[in-house]
Amino acid sequence: MDLAKLTRLAGPRWIEIEATALEHNLRAVKGLLQPPTRLLAVIKADAYGAGAVEAARIFLATGADYLGVTTLAEGQELRRAGITAPILLMSPLLPEELPQALTNDLTLTISSRSGAEAAAAAAAMVGRQARVHLKVETGLQRTGLEPGEVVPLAREMRCWPGVQLEGIYSHLAEAAHPGAARRQMECFQRVLMELEEQQISLPLKHICNSTGLLLHRGMHLDMVRAGTLLYGQFPYQAPRRGLELKNPWQFKARILFIHDVAAGTPVGYGGDYVVKKATRLAVIPVGYADGFALTPVSRPKDLNDLARHLVKTILAYLGRGGGEGTAVTIAGQRAPVVGRVGMQLSMVDVGHLPEVKVGQEVQLDLRRPTASARLPRVYCREGQPYLVRTTSGEMVPVLSSAGQNLAPGAGI
Repeated sequence: MDLAKLTRLAGPRWIEIEATALEHNLRAVKGLLQPPTRLLAVIKADAYGAGAVEAARIFLATGADYLGVTTLAEGQELRRAGITAPILLMSPLLPEELPQALTNDLTLTISSRSGAEAAAAAAAMVGRQARVHLKVETGLQRTGLEPGEVVPLAREMRCWPGVQLEGIYSHLAEAAHPGAARRQMECFQRVLMELEEQQISLPLKHICNSTGLLLHRGMHLDMVRAGTLLYGQFPYQAPRRGLELKNPWQFKARILFIHDVAAGTPVGYGGDYVVKKATRLAVIPVGYADGFALTPVSRPKDLNDLARHLVKTILAYLGRGGGEGTAVTIAGQRAPVVGRVGMQLSMVDVGHLPEVKVGQEVQLDLRRPTASARLPRVYCREGQPYLVRTTSGEMVPVLSSAGQNLAPGAGI
């Protein structure tokens, strides 16, 4: 990889996304499904940090049938990029957002009678059909129609002009717990049976997320919604089912500055860290504004979980944790981050790596949900860059050394 060329396009820090890993993961997940079950690729939250537009293109070219996002803005971004595949908005919208959603041919989630009526009104206003999926509340208690509301509403909606009942779904709250998942599925199935008795047909029925997909083959129905698995990670407590996934994600930066410091020198804000012996410090252009060294704080589930949280916090304080922000990798060797992580600059002790120099590449750990959307994304095929999403969101194609376009589907 030509670092000088890459830096001119992306700057001195970037997230590298390997297209072949995303392709591999989608094929592997799809291999667990029995035809005609469809695969909805979830690309919410900027495709879990991988970059929504290019991830969507890769997944669709590899065999995804549907895309799923959360917000109107996420759906609009895909349409502006020329993606024409069906996209499900997996959250209720405000009435003011509905006309734009329909104009962009986005599939709506209906979670209430008022939401259904607003969708019908928006369809009449813009002169576009509202394609909708009914969301059933079966146990997550987030959004959705109560089971008893579904059939009466669906009976009315099938007669509404401008509204197409395409699907119905629910969401597993405890997919890793068979009893809880079974209770939700039984509730969902009762609703489906009542619809069938009323001869109300909804072609796409779905309830499985990534965990449900792995654990509950009998719940795959007409479509499954896979997110985490496609990005190379297994959900917590989920079995692997023989699935081999590839990690498509690497966070990289280049060293900006190196200097020597004497023993006893305080380093960084507050002087919290004091150098024990003479060493060299390297400065990297990465900080907490990029999501580096940030760890989401969640409420512990039980006492054992609380104990694990406390141990990790203590180890991090002592500089001995294995988590994000505690160390980086340079030329295959680990080097500790020292002092407080700054907003956009951090320091690394490289005293044990005498060959390290300015401009050298550094690999870092970064939690994907906390990664800044303004970090450039560099898309590669077998390690060769073919596309850069810059800090402004511009997509800049990169030709290989042979002048080839390595983008998925190029030349098709």
